[in-house]
Amino acid sequence: MHKRNSKRIGIVIGTLLITGVLTGTAVAVLGSSAGGGVVRVDNRTETSASSTNATTWLDLPGANALVGVPAGQSRLFDARFTAESQCQGPNSGYCSVRIIATNVATGGSIELNPQSGIDYAFDSDQAGGASDLWEGNAMERSIRLPGGTYRVRVQRAVTNATVSFRLDDWHLAVTTHF
Repeated sequence: MHKRNSKRIGIVIGTLLITGVLTGTAVAVLGSSAGGGVVRVDNRTETSASSTNATTWLDLPGANALVGVPAGQSRLFDARFTAESQCQGPNSGYCSVRIIATNVATGGSIELNPQSGIDYAFDSDQAGGASDLWEGNAMERSIRLPGGTYRVRVQRAVTNATVSFRLDDWHLAVTTHF
């Protein structure tokens, strides 16, 4: 009887330890936010293609929206970006997009969540240097911001300067929630 209880206690402790480890890992990776009703939606679109091979973040021309939050309040911003994309190079990198919010008064910027930086591959060049075909790609990011005026901007970069990143027919939608 004592041996059976010890075995059960061991299983329970082991299960709790494994659950704790997995939960700890998940908390470090997962994020969440919540908002209420929609306050406004700001949309921007462009049908002219533009390209870059910059390895530093550059604004996508025209892909920005000015949004505001009343003093003493906060708002949840949900930004969706879709585009026809081509990422072409000698199999040496990928093309990345991020969405940031810049406080107009302070100039401080923050990347919307998840904050993946250059680690987010919006598109990749083809294996063996084959020509990358045009395709539609998308991303969605969100953040809750305190009172102030912000410019929400789409930025792009490549991981290797031999890669060319071309975006066309894009759409940016920034939804403001209570």
